[in-house]
Amino acid sequence: MRLFIAAARVLVVAAFVAACGGSSGAGPSGPGPAASPSVAPVPGNSVMAPLPTDAPASVRALAQLPSCGAEVLFEEDVDITPVPTPPGPTTNATDNQQATDCLIAAWNGGASAQLEIFEATDEADQVFSLYRLPGDGTVELVTRVLSHADQTITWTQTTCRQLTVQDGTLTPADCQSETTIG
Repeated sequence: MRLFIAAARVLVVAAFVAACGGSSGAGPSGPGPAASPSVAPVPGNSVMAPLPTDAPASVRALAQLPSCGAEVLFEEDVDITPVPTPPGPTTNATDNQQATDCLIAAWNGGASAQLEIFEATDEADQVFSLYRLPGDGTVELVTRVLSHADQTITWTQTTCRQLTVQDGTLTPADCQSETTIG
């Protein structure tokens, strides 16, 4: 009986390792050995959000991190005519909370993770934000803004040393200067 229980435990551990292993992305640059982070999903939501097709090469080349899912946010503003449409099917509050909780849990645990957020502002601008936690105590924030007024697209990035949730919104702080990319 003990042998059966021990064999069952080994099978469970092997299955867990295989399920969590996923494919690996590129290792970090810099001194020291390159580590291959797992890109298996982490306990967020199952929403997928593709990277906008106009992403600069430097953004497309970012190593894949475990995903917390995505949020697609939109609040209709009846003062804008015509009323803008959301940038895709919107996500519900429960899914959004799961995604936010996932990213904050990864942040608090020092783990690698990422979360994409698509949002249409009340000025009808479309904003794509990519929150990346490389697991080194920083938050990499990559943002794309499509201006409704003049249809220009701007990509920026910054690195922050703090991440909290305030009033249900991810709030990075202690950030370096934002730089334009692309």
